[in-house]
Amino acid sequence: LTVCCFFSTYVSFFSAFFNFFQLTSVDDIMLTESGNFTLDLARPIEWIMTCPLMQLSLVIMGGAKLPEYRRFLMPGFSFTILVLGVVGAFFGDTIFAIKISAFLLSCALFVVMVYF
Repeated sequence: LTVCCFFSTYVSFFSAFFNFFQLTSVDDIMLTESGNFTLDLARPIEWIMTCPLMQLSLVIMGGAKLPEYRRFLMPGFSFTILVLGVVGAFFGDTIFAIKISAFLLSCALFVVMVYF
C-alpha cells in the first residue's frame, strides 16, 4: 500500500507540473493537416508518464491473487496504446493508413489487456 501511495503522489505532482504547461502556449503544436488543430503536447506526455504507473498501482493493490506477469503486462500495454495514439495523431493525416493501423493495433492490445 505504501508503494501505491508513492505512485499516486508521483502521478499527482507530475500531473500538476504538466497542467501548468497546458495553461501556457509553450507546448502548443499546430497540426496543419487537421485543419490547423492546436495540440497541447503536455497532455499526451502526461498520459504516457502517468497511466502506466496507475495501471501498476492497480496490479499491486490486487495482491498475490494476480499473476506476476501482470506487473509488466498492464503498464506495458498502457504505454504502448498511448504511444500508438500519439503516432496516429501526428502522422495519421499525411498517411491515413498509419492512423487506421495505430487505431486497430491499439484496439487489439486493449482487448488482450482486458482478457488477460
